[in-house]
Amino acid sequence: MAETASLARVERLVAAARVLSSPHGETGRALRQRLLETTGLSAPSIELGLTRCLETTPSRAELEALLSSTPEAPRAHVLLSANVFVAALRAIAIALASSPSVRVRASRRDPALAESLHALVPDLFELSPALSAQPGDHFWAYGSDATLTELRGSLAPGVWFHPHGAGLGAVVLDASAFTEADARAVALDTALFDQRGCLSPRLVSVVGSEQQAQSIAQALASALGALERELPPGRESAQAAAEARQSRDAAAYAFELFPAGRGWISCGPELVVPPASRCLHVSWTSEPARALSGLSAHLTCIATNTAALQAQLGLAFSGARPATLGEMQRPPLDGPVDLRHGTQGELVT
Repeated sequence: MAETASLARVERLVAAARVLSSPHGETGRALRQRLLETTGLSAPSIELGLTRCLETTPSRAELEALLSSTPEAPRAHVLLSANVFVAALRAIAIALASSPSVRVRASRRDPALAESLHALVPDLFELSPALSAQPGDHFWAYGSDATLTELRGSLAPGVWFHPHGAGLGAVVLDASAFTEADARAVALDTALFDQRGCLSPRLVSVVGSEQQAQSIAQALASALGALERELPPGRESAQAAAEARQSRDAAAYAFELFPAGRGWISCGPELVVPPASRCLHVSWTSEPARALSGLSAHLTCIATNTAALQAQLGLAFSGARPATLGEMQRPPLDGPVDLRHGTQGELVT
């Protein structure tokens, strides 16, 4: 009976998200207008985020996986971040799968989706400016590692804490199987949400030679630059623009650099993580699992262009979601996107 009630709560939330994802209704249009103000993304990016990445049609198997991976709780609390606006839906869905009593603190910078969902289903969860968890409660938190460390220290003993901090996605490409369609797919994964999310790719490891890596880097730069005409980047603060220029200058000094619209692709033997500004770094290797091992604690998602690579890396990085190219930003609604800390949470002592 409890599982049936949990499923009903999640399905009602998803149904509300379907209403908001449509550009034809008044509520959907109002959300789009507000997201232009809160996210800083361009209108085409917002539209694609709502229609491609918002989890509005989960299968029954995905919903059952979500329920089975979520511990039951007397009360659930959710602290949202503002990096990727669609992430609010999954975070609230997990809490509703856990408990009939859910309190959500929306991001101050971007509360738009959480508030719009609440307006449609106000009885499902409570929006609150502050969260106070009691022993036995479960607390899902999304944000920077520093924020999560501070929050963990403030929680009462006996609270179950589910931290989801900073992370990044990686792409691993078999050079011999690389196609123009692969370049377009990697560019799309990179451009969505202006590369702000923990699933956004930041680096590309090419299984091949230096020459093959350089050719792929050039193809990715061309694809990313072309995609910018369809998905223009959003507004950028003067400080962010200055930091991007500084990073670009440093990358140009250290590596071969390929312009890619507002962003760029660097290519070199070292495995480095460029800034989240529609930028990628390409390196080459014969052993991708070994090459990525130093980043294992940070990897949330790994996309590949062959089944063999996906199987190999899935064994090596069990905490990272496997993905196909072009699908990194739209995982199934089957549980947390960040699997690095498991699903049961850690008990605060």
